[in-house]
Formats: sequence, C-alpha cells, structure tokens
Amino acid sequence: MDVQVKTKNIRLTDDLESYIQRKYQKLEKVNVRVIDAKLEVRSDRKRTGGDYVVAQLTIATPDNILRAEETNTDLHTAIDLAIDRMERQIRRFRDKQVFQRRRQKARTQSAIAQPILPAAAPDLGIEATDDEAPLDTLVRRKRFKLLPMDEDEAIEQMELLGHDFFVFFNPEEAQINVIYRRRDGQYGLILPELA
Repeated sequence: MDVQVKTKNIRLTDDLESYIQRKYQKLEKVNVRVIDAKLEVRSDRKRTGGDYVVAQLTIATPDNILRAEETNTDLHTAIDLAIDRMERQIRRFRDKQVFQRRRQKARTQSAIAQPILPAAAPDLGIEATDDEAPLDTLVRRKRFKLLPMDEDEAIEQMELLGHDFFVFFNPEEAQINVIYRRRDGQYGLILPELA
C-alpha cells in the first residue's frame, strides 16, 4: 500500500513524492497489515528564527494506530527519521506479540458477560431546570473500538499514539479503565466504581 502524502508550506514535487514512496517501501519488509498510511510534511518557523520541517507518519492497522513524528532542518532527514522511528515502533510492537494476544483475548473475552449496569441512573440530587442554558463547549465526539488489553498494553498503545491518556477494556477488572501519564512522568490508572 502506498502512503498518502499531505504537505503544508512545502511544494510536493514528483521527485519528493517518489522519494517518500521509495523510503516508505522499507516498512513493507516489517510484515504488518496496513489499512491506511498518511505522511504529513510541513514547514514551520521557530520563534527564535530559522525554519524546520516536521514529518508525521500515521499508520492504521486492523488493531492499532501507530504514529511517528520527527523534526529536522532538512526535509529528507525529517522524512527518513520518521520512517525509521515507525519501523522501530512496529518491530517492537510486533515482537511483543501484542497483535496476536489482542486477537486471542478478543475471541475469549467475547464469551465473558458484559459488566452489569444499573437499570436506572442513581438519584444524585441534581435537577435540570428549564432556564439552564445548554452546554456548547463540546467540540468533538469520538467513537472507537474498545479492545481488551492489560495495563502494560494500554501504556504501550498510549505511547505509540503520543497521547496523555488511553481508554481501554480491562478483562481482569471486567470494566472500562483509563490509563494516564502523571506530571512526574509515572502512570496512573482510573478504575470507575458505581455509586
């Protein structure tokens, strides 16, 4: 599969596109099933002066989304570094056999009953009134598949995406958990309880 290239403040020439496609072919030997691959290359200016190039490669597989971003003053070097980083991520991820474990867990966990939720929400003593203005701060709604995984796999997925938190289904707890990165660089786990 070829990579879709998107540029910002950089002219996409035929030579540059063929260079990107040729470098991207390096990832095919890693033997991972890719559904979608996008490379965004943009040029920015530092506040202190000087231009730099950001290359961000995002690959979607049936089970995961992997992302690698690199910054450099040279366009070709930024692209090379992003592809090299992605190759390392895929190899590390595959070597841990996370793909296989998730598929096996998904099959075995489908037989486990879903957590039982109360029939009605508990009375929290909050009443809605007609004069309340609707909240208009919700700017995005996102749906995603919850795959069963343990805490280590959730941390790995969060790091691969470059996010500060990750929502996942924990089969040991039989519930949805949230793993997050604390300010001190450690990780925290949120375990919800029904009141």
